[in-house]
Amino acid sequence: MTDLTIKLPLRLTFRLTRDDIAAFERLPRELTRSGTFAFFATIFACGMTLAVFDEQLDGFVPETLAGYRHIIFAVVAGAIGFAAFSLALTLLSYWRIAQTEYPPEDTEIEVSERDLKISDGTPPRTLEWSSIARVIDAPAHVFLCLTPRNAVIVPLRAFHSVADMRAFADLSETLSHGADGDA
Repeated sequence: MTDLTIKLPLRLTFRLTRDDIAAFERLPRELTRSGTFAFFATIFACGMTLAVFDEQLDGFVPETLAGYRHIIFAVVAGAIGFAAFSLALTLLSYWRIAQTEYPPEDTEIEVSERDLKISDGTPPRTLEWSSIARVIDAPAHVFLCLTPRNAVIVPLRAFHSVADMRAFADLSETLSHGADGDA
């Protein structure tokens, strides 16, 4: 689909739900520097814990593998650390979903070639296309990302069809990059 199928100005109306917020929160993201540090710190802490209890854990390693005990403990520490970190990220995601405040009214977005005007019961705001850092076209949503943790979420139900949503995503991509002269 190309952006030629959308006629501007365009008006989209929808009500955000917990599922929409969850779709954004569960997007795959790269770890930040602090996240990478926390990941390796978790694995290091598991490794240090196993090292402290090295003598007590000696009986869990078969006699034939006793020479490889430290390698086995290192692999186990990595697996436990990875599982603990993954669990922590999952719980953080659920917490963010639960803490998100929903707009008091339906969200209405007026799309023009210059900007987006958003009203949802809070003070209306206008976003220029240049403020959109990234457009993510997901199966049931278009995310207009302002920052890695902040986005305008536009669900499929705001459109007449999947093709319309894809055309809107293409148009958004074009306008957001064209706004600052990068296109």
